[in-house]
Formats: sequence, structure tokens, C-alpha cells
Amino acid sequence: MLEKPSVVLMDDLAEGVFAASGCWSGLVASPQDLDGGGYHVFEIHLTHSKEVEHISTACTITLAFTGAVIDAYAENGWSCSVNGSTVTVTRPSHANAYKSGEEVTYKVWAKSVDEATTKALSCSITSYDCSKQTNVQGGGADGN
Repeated sequence: MLEKPSVVLMDDLAEGVFAASGCWSGLVASPQDLDGGGYHVFEIHLTHSKEVEHISTACTITLAFTGAVIDAYAENGWSCSVNGSTVTVTRPSHANAYKSGEEVTYKVWAKSVDEATTKALSCSITSYDCSKQTNVQGGGADGN
């Protein structure tokens, strides 16, 4: 089930966008504009809500970039797909986000058509999809 994010503008942040869904909220930061391989490095910071009771088995986020992305990959070999200026990353949660307030930080590397365009990239989280699973008592998959 796709959950629409809420976007909050925060002028005091140098780069990044905060967004929230029913169970996840997040922020994107850019700690390094180029690594040794010519990729722009982005840190994704996610927090699972303590108010939502379900078992989250994965969180899929969609990142919108300011320019075309020709290649991207995510930390730990997590699923990462590129479509124009959009990158989608799925991070497994190992079913441990049940009303936990779980906090996760991981990196995504993105490359554009040339070095200058790659350095200039910025991105924001445009959507979250929280994959859910029922618990042993038969509940917890619907977010309630």
C-alpha cells in the first residue's frame, strides 16, 4: 500500500527534504558531492513511527533528483532502480519495526551524465511504501 507523504519545508537545513508517511519519516542529506568513483553520495535517514503498530518487513522509498541519473546503487546491495531522475530503493526491515521508532541511516550513490552534473545533484524523498506482515497473533499487518 502506497502512503502519501507530507512535506515540511525547513529553511535551516542546508540540503535535504523531510517527508513523512503513516509509518516512516525521512530526511536526505548530502555529506559528499563526489566519491572516488565519480558518484554523488547521499545519506538517507529514516525513522519508523512509535505510534503505528505493525510489523514492517521493508521500506521502499522513491527519490526525486534534480537531474538525470544514469546509475545508482544503495548500501548493502539493497534493491535500487533508476528511471530518469527517479531512484527507488528497498531496504529490508527484518520485521523489527513494530511500534519501535526504529531509526535507519544508509547511503545511496548516484551518477549523472558528467562530473559537473553529478556534483550538482540534489534529491528529496517523494514517497514511502511500507511492506507489512501479520504477527503470530494474526494482527499487525494493517497498521493498527
